[in-house]
Amino acid sequence: VRDEQLLRRQELDGKYEEEQLRQERDEQRLGRQEQEQLRQERDEEQRLGRQERDRKFQEEEQIRQEEQRLGRQEGDRRFREEEQLRQERDEQRLGRQERDRKFQEEEQIRQVRDEEQLRRQEPDRKFREEEQLRQEEEQRLGRQEGDRRFREEEQLRQERDEQRLGRQERDRKFQEEEQIRQVRDEEQLRRQEPDRKFREEEQLRQERDEQRLGRQERDRRFQEEEQIRQVRDEQRLRRQERDRKFREEERLRQQREEQRLGRQEGDRKFREEEQLRQERDEEQRLGRQERDRKFREEERLRQQREEQRRDQVWEEDKGRRQVLEPGKGQFASAPVRSSPLYEYIQEQRSQYRP
Repeated sequence: VRDEQLLRRQELDGKYEEEQLRQERDEQRLGRQEQEQLRQERDEEQRLGRQERDRKFQEEEQIRQEEQRLGRQEGDRRFREEEQLRQERDEQRLGRQERDRKFQEEEQIRQVRDEEQLRRQEPDRKFREEEQLRQEEEQRLGRQEGDRRFREEEQLRQERDEQRLGRQERDRKFQEEEQIRQVRDEEQLRRQEPDRKFREEEQLRQERDEQRLGRQERDRRFQEEEQIRQVRDEQRLRRQERDRKFREEERLRQQREEQRLGRQEGDRKFREEEQLRQERDEEQRLGRQERDRKFREEERLRQQREEQRRDQVWEEDKGRRQVLEPGKGQFASAPVRSSPLYEYIQEQRSQYRP
């Protein structure tokens, strides 16, 4: 748009310079009175021309400010959308952490209940080992299923985010194209309007055939100042664009850094939780081993006491058989109820009693 305006001004200036040369030749053959009259008319035309240029400059400045305002609004909209997207991701991450925490608490409660149930049941080594293997397999499958669901949910979320961002990008491009088209249409209408006025002014200048030489110098200075202003505006716009790109890149870098730190923090917490779980599993395993060892030790001591008691009963019975008289009953007398032999006989009978 600015290039078209610059070309249009250059074309008008070229036509105007040609008109000046023609007016200079006409001034030489016009009289003083006509020159004075034409000078007044030229002054009026110059005043009107300056007003027209000022009006055009104000319109262009207004358009430029409107474009900047729309650009700022677009930047604010993108920032709000990205902030909303980040908040949604944080909420989803916190939700996943809460679900993981509840799952771990329920898993820990279930393990405690299972261990309590195993302590109440009759100790059985093979059964405990099989139950432990089954629990570990269920835990492993549960973790795999949880990881699979998490990956599927994460993939679906990313696909939805990409689709939403794609729609937003298409809408933004469409709005920008529509805005550019409107600006071009308005610029075309403004160009048509000055062309009509230029033809009318050209006709008036041809009728009056006069122009003052000082106008050329003033126009040259104005053109130089206009060109300098345009160069400064372009430099300022380029600086603003560089600053905007730098801020955008800095913001994206900070976002990537925050995401990286968030992932590192998540990994660290996961490793800590995994280490705590392994330590708890190790403590539980050592506790079960210690209980099994105590149980085997108690069983061994009980068997030793049983063997000792049977040996004692055997020795007492052997001593009684040695004192039996020949030709009489098996025992010299019936076993005494409080003797170890009597207790052993009663215990053997109770084992075979229905």
